[in-house]
Amino acid sequence: MKTALYTIFRCTNYGAVLQAYALARTLRGVCGPDGLDVVNHRMDPRDTHLLGKLSNPNTPWFQRWRNRRKAARRYIHPELFEVRRRRTIQFIDGQIRPTDRLYRDPAELRGLPRYATVVVGSDQVWNPGLNHDFGFNPYLCTTLPEGQDRVAYAASFGVAEMPLAEEDRCRKALARFRAITVREESGADLCERLLGDRPAVALDPTLLLDADAWRVALPPAGSPSGGYIAAYWVRPVSPADVSALSRVSRSLALPVCLLSAGPLPCLDMPPEIAPYIEAAPLDFVRTISGASCVVTDSFHGLQFSAVFGRPFIALGNLADPRSNASRLVDFCTRYGIEGGVCDIDEFRRGGVPRPVALPSSAAGALAADRARSMGLLKGLLP
Repeated sequence: MKTALYTIFRCTNYGAVLQAYALARTLRGVCGPDGLDVVNHRMDPRDTHLLGKLSNPNTPWFQRWRNRRKAARRYIHPELFEVRRRRTIQFIDGQIRPTDRLYRDPAELRGLPRYATVVVGSDQVWNPGLNHDFGFNPYLCTTLPEGQDRVAYAASFGVAEMPLAEEDRCRKALARFRAITVREESGADLCERLLGDRPAVALDPTLLLDADAWRVALPPAGSPSGGYIAAYWVRPVSPADVSALSRVSRSLALPVCLLSAGPLPCLDMPPEIAPYIEAAPLDFVRTISGASCVVTDSFHGLQFSAVFGRPFIALGNLADPRSNASRLVDFCTRYGIEGGVCDIDEFRRGGVPRPVALPSSAAGALAADRARSMGLLKGLLP
């Protein structure tokens, strides 16, 4: 019987797509090239995550026309973001290779073929603030066929605290998993409180592949040349972010190559900041790999900085336990990176933090964690 992977990937967010690619690639190395099915499913009822608002066939033509007019006013080069969206779809189809059948609603998963096991994760599959477009979190797998074996690899809650209203539903769903591993210590804390048992912490799938494995997958050309700062924003880029990046550029005497999870809003970009709007997922990896340093508010921006040994400035809202900062802090604490995460509000107000790097001792620790996490992943499979 085959193994199935049920994870986040139908979107243009680089981190989500690349973690799915890395986990699918790793599982196929264990199960065989034909031993894995990646469950192809909608992430919301309208499927806007990947199909977009400008050309989504599920959207009436007059709304698409209106959306194009709005995009022309609100975003920098929306036509280039459409190029990126199409290239992302090609990457998903060619590299992640989801099932031919598209499950349009989580209720349809009750008709999922029987698998030896369903692997859920990684990424923020259990974030209480995400993935609720259907009225509940589908990655809790409450709609899988009765008796279907299910496990979780490096699943993330994305937050350090679970809303009380969500705890009971989450507890009942997680109790049906045969085995769970999580991505952060904060996630282990939550599982221990909900289930009374502390799961193992495993690496994000992007770290299961080392720098050489990623480089082999990269396209041959197209990344910026010379010294530059790679900036990657998951949050919508604001004028304060642009000003802060300009200060970092002047401080380090390097230009900025700016990437974002979504379309870049129409902002006045100084000459030292160059938006890279059409970058496909592996273009993003190549840009990080060749950077002199990385500035990011993204967990996966930090992960790829670590993979390629790039100095980085990681940014998060340190005062809010519901923000992404807990994921960033957890990683930096694990590998002894002093001052690894800076407060993003302080950064916007005028702070110019210096890039930090993985200490030399962290390389060996990361390699050991990679081997341990591979053992955990293999141990989840029947």
